[in-house]
Amino acid sequence: MQKKIEKQIVEFAKDTGLTERREIVHGTLYVKLHEEKECDTFHRAIRTFYKDQINNEGGVNMYAVGDEFAFDFVPQDREAPVFSDEDYSGKEDMMPSDVDKGIWSEFAEEELMNNMPEDVDTMLDLMNDAKEGR
Repeated sequence: MQKKIEKQIVEFAKDTGLTERREIVHGTLYVKLHEEKECDTFHRAIRTFYKDQINNEGGVNMYAVGDEFAFDFVPQDREAPVFSDEDYSGKEDMMPSDVDKGIWSEFAEEELMNNMPEDVDTMLDLMNDAKEGR
């Protein structure tokens, strides 16, 4: 990523007022938020900024890394299905925090349950049996 673009992203992250610390390492933005619960708000804000100001065919993926969050700037087809452009259509005057969408979805939960290793599934069954006294 070009240094000029990296600087724009870091400045925007600072301007949101949501971050204590921010830096880009190997093209990934790492931020320490004032409040971790604001991660979705920041994710929406940085994604909107990136798509509007830098690459309208790009996307942003978010990952929790210890007490920080990492944001990868990726091509649109590699973006995790957290947001859809319909979220913002006709809502250009709304702040990202006005849109009530979380990062967890029924799809994600279903996918997690489908890919659960057998030993974890067995352990959950045993724990449920123990709670029921079986």
